[in-house]
Amino acid sequence: MKRLGTYNDYNYYNNATWYAVRRFQASHHLKVTGNVDQKTCTKLGLGKKLFKQIDSYTAPLGAQAWEDRKAHIVAMILQAYKYMGHPYLVGSSSMTRYGTDCSGLVIQSLYAGGISPVPVSTIGHAHPGNEWNSRNLWADKKLKRVSYASRRRGGDLVFYYQPGTRTIWHVAIYLGNNMVIESWPPRIMVQPISKSQRNVIAGIKRPFL
Repeated sequence: MKRLGTYNDYNYYNNATWYAVRRFQASHHLKVTGNVDQKTCTKLGLGKKLFKQIDSYTAPLGAQAWEDRKAHIVAMILQAYKYMGHPYLVGSSSMTRYGTDCSGLVIQSLYAGGISPVPVSTIGHAHPGNEWNSRNLWADKKLKRVSYASRRRGGDLVFYYQPGTRTIWHVAIYLGNNMVIESWPPRIMVQPISKSQRNVIAGIKRPFL
């Protein structure tokens, strides 16, 4: 979107981008579809390698199976901090140098801590219609629900309802002292657990028991 001049701090693949891609494809004698395939990606100067790897990244393990619970929690939180300052990108769970959305940040952080939250995955997260994996993580019975009062810095996940509804629309990682690290427009940042834009807390889940 930046290459085509349609980026406006939100990476949703809108009509302006679709038409811009079609114009670009026509001017470079590519098949005109409006979709960025490998040939279009290469012509945009992004390369074949990026096209194949951008949504297949899995954060490396930050703790081994024989290490204690604390080591796995630290690995999770350290992975989240690697994304600090990078942009909020809807439907993304990619490499640290690009950015993620809220559930993408949690997925990669869980990977680093040694948890694979299948059926939620980085590749599935990139598929159209599958951006809201915060809802799937909330529904995952493998992640234990704990009371809000017992929340703690231990990889606990904070889930939020969209205001005025009972629909999960956001997830963040609890850091303690009523602070979270989250991906929220426009970037990944540390914020209070409750703020004006998202203050209806649905509950807490604990991946590491």
